[in-house]
Amino acid sequence: MARKPINRSRRQIGDQTTKGGLIGLFIYWATQNNIDPALIALLVPIMSSVLAWLSTKIGDPDLACIFIPKENKDNKD
Repeated sequence: MARKPINRSRRQIGDQTTKGGLIGLFIYWATQNNIDPALIALLVPIMSSVLAWLSTKIGDPDLACIFIPKENKDNKD
């Protein structure tokens, strides 16, 4: 049975879920290790920006999505 390719919107949802999960894990780790809440509040938007920047380097730079390859940008599956 052939697998149906994942469309662009589902990849975008997966990408945002992955980034949110990573940020959530960071917050959990930071609170468990008694990191100052003000520092956590400062680092979360920075971490979000870094993840978005990494997404533009790994995947589609226009969407900041890791799971949509650069060469697949024009293919609107």
